[in-house]
Amino acid sequence: MNLRPAKSKPDPLPGHPLNFHWKPFAALLLTAVLIFSIFGLLGGITMLEKILTNLVMPVGLVWLGLITSTYLLLMSRQKLLGIFSLGCLLIFTLGGNQFVSNYLAYSLEAPFTQIDISQIPPLDAVVVLGGGTSSTYNNRAQLGMAGDRVATAARLYHSGQVKKIICTGSQSFRATPEDLHPREEAKLILTEFGIPPDAIILLEGENTSQEMNSLKGWIPENINSPQPRIGLITSAWHLKRAQRLANSHSLDFEPIPSNFISGPINLSPHWIIPSGDNLATTGRIVKEYLAAIVSR
Repeated sequence: MNLRPAKSKPDPLPGHPLNFHWKPFAALLLTAVLIFSIFGLLGGITMLEKILTNLVMPVGLVWLGLITSTYLLLMSRQKLLGIFSLGCLLIFTLGGNQFVSNYLAYSLEAPFTQIDISQIPPLDAVVVLGGGTSSTYNNRAQLGMAGDRVATAARLYHSGQVKKIICTGSQSFRATPEDLHPREEAKLILTEFGIPPDAIILLEGENTSQEMNSLKGWIPENINSPQPRIGLITSAWHLKRAQRLANSHSLDFEPIPSNFISGPINLSPHWIIPSGDNLATTGRIVKEYLAAIVSR
């Protein structure tokens, strides 16, 4: 008969992934499922579908992964990694939240929300900054996410408020010689909107600063007016930066906002879950603030 005592398994070391309680985690997971289920039931099947769809999107899955990893790290006493994971979770949640991204966008767009484009007095010309168009594989020009820039210029022309449209924008790299520059894409679309080609001027510039430099050289030689009135069309969230760069080049433009990305929002539980669109919006606005800090 073997009288030797059975060997017991050693307890996991502090910080070991198994050294935490699964029951609290299961309870936390169950609570989250119940909360989202209640929201879904109260909002109907459509709300439930939105919640589930957001959760199974890549951003939603990463969000769930960050929540899980943060919990596991903190419960396994890996405090440093747990705090780091918690910080990433908070940044990811706030950056991808529609309330936060909308508020950040509004902070830049607010000064231009009261501008009525139909009430703008006649202008000598308007500048349409590049970025509102794109090209398909067959080199067909199309309006992009910021396509309201081009559409706004067309509206001003057809209402008789402007006679010349200056389209700017260059690609720093083109895969083939047939690739269109943003200014060329804008011109093609404007002509399809019924604007004569001779009313459209094309200027180069790979970024806003270079576009302003091109305008600084072109305007004095081509606008015969001691105090020319020229409008500047760009996305409302980009307009502050564009005006600042224009002033640094001794240019004075009438601000004409387009492509607003902020607006009134209604409370909805599925907006708690981060989304790629909201992360993109937050990224755009953070970039604008960083550019202001470094005077770019």
